[in-house]
Amino acid sequence: MEPADDVPDAVLLAALRAGDLDAAGRLFRRHAEPLWRTAGAWARQPAERDDLVAETFARVLTIVRAGGGPQGDLRPYLVVTLRNLVARWSRQRNRVELWATVPESGRSTGADELALHRSNARLVWSAYCTLPGRWRTVLWRTEAEGGTPTEVAPSLGLSPNSVAALAMRAREGLRQAYLQVQVPEPEEPACREPRRRMGAWVRGALPPRRADAVAGHVAACRACRVIAHRLDEANRELPGSAARLTG
Repeated sequence: MEPADDVPDAVLLAALRAGDLDAAGRLFRRHAEPLWRTAGAWARQPAERDDLVAETFARVLTIVRAGGGPQGDLRPYLVVTLRNLVARWSRQRNRVELWATVPESGRSTGADELALHRSNARLVWSAYCTLPGRWRTVLWRTEAEGGTPTEVAPSLGLSPNSVAALAMRAREGLRQAYLQVQVPEPEEPACREPRRRMGAWVRGALPPRRADAVAGHVAACRACRVIAHRLDEANRELPGSAARLTG
């Protein structure tokens, strides 16, 4: 039997923020089994519980390594994240089950849609991790934890109005980043700069001169035109889905 680990969560979390990856493993070993049991309230299949626990830890520990997240007891933070993750996956599954009742459907629509949903969730998380630390913090506090600007303001040293404005900028930044992480690396040197700005361009966030430069390149480059078209389709779906961190 593995010896008991009596080091407080707060100490391990501080060590993780300082770059000690062993602390992440100790936190996982401490909290994974209780969290797995908690996941049983929503997920019947062991494999689905495993997915929920793994995704929950990945999200929370990434936030901690970036300097955010809880300072003390980790368990409540994990449970809130798990609950929000379950809500998102459940809404997706309900839509899948409705679509799967169409008689003409001869393929595994539910499995395909769930895989697509999880793929999109990973894209959102990748985009989130590219944001500045202050944006990540305000998004986590307002979106994942559901805090109001008034509740969040003291911890950020801002007024509630400033928190609301910061959260609005961060949400827009997340939308642009979500699109940008879907842009593949170019093979042609001439495509590098336009592609680097393509997420912001699709969102209409570039200054006129830079926007014109990207538009001119896209008009002349078939490969970038295809990518821009796909991003435009993804952008149309943003306001109610990928613009949020969790359910």
